[in-house]
Amino acid sequence: MELFYLIIENFNLNDRLKYEKQHNASRCLLEYVAKNIYNIKNTEIEIINKKPKFKYSNINFSISHCENIICICFDNNPVGFDIERIRPRNYRKISQRMNFKMEEDSLNEFYRCWTIYEAGVKLQKPVKSMFSSIFLDKYIISAVSNETADINLNITQIKLDKITF
Repeated sequence: MELFYLIIENFNLNDRLKYEKQHNASRCLLEYVAKNIYNIKNTEIEIINKKPKFKYSNINFSISHCENIICICFDNNPVGFDIERIRPRNYRKISQRMNFKMEEDSLNEFYRCWTIYEAGVKLQKPVKSMFSSIFLDKYIISAVSNETADINLNITQIKLDKITF
């Protein structure tokens, strides 16, 4: 499983077009990686059961963004991925409402459970294996698969100098 991420340095989080910019940056990263890493010539996307998929390739992907970070996880098998910034919140109420099975009572464990939940929603299949880790010191990432093999996540930062919005 491969994770590619892009950091947009001058991303104005208070901008009213923030989500549109995140979406556009996601599409740029998706197309760049598909063409340059996976050698996919036609990157046309189709939506099947509300899940985006390449129309002319069997490579699977899952997109997530948080603040100024865009992440796309790729795999040969269906994949779900999520990223969240770890920030203080009343996580106990949410974890009870969501019925999370937390291994410990901590903010990091809450975000691990939350990102696994979100990644599972994106996977749209039963979760059989999962990977979670602290990412760039203040985020947590989780990837899930419906395959039973251990998930090894190779992480690569992509630097695209010419993106403008």
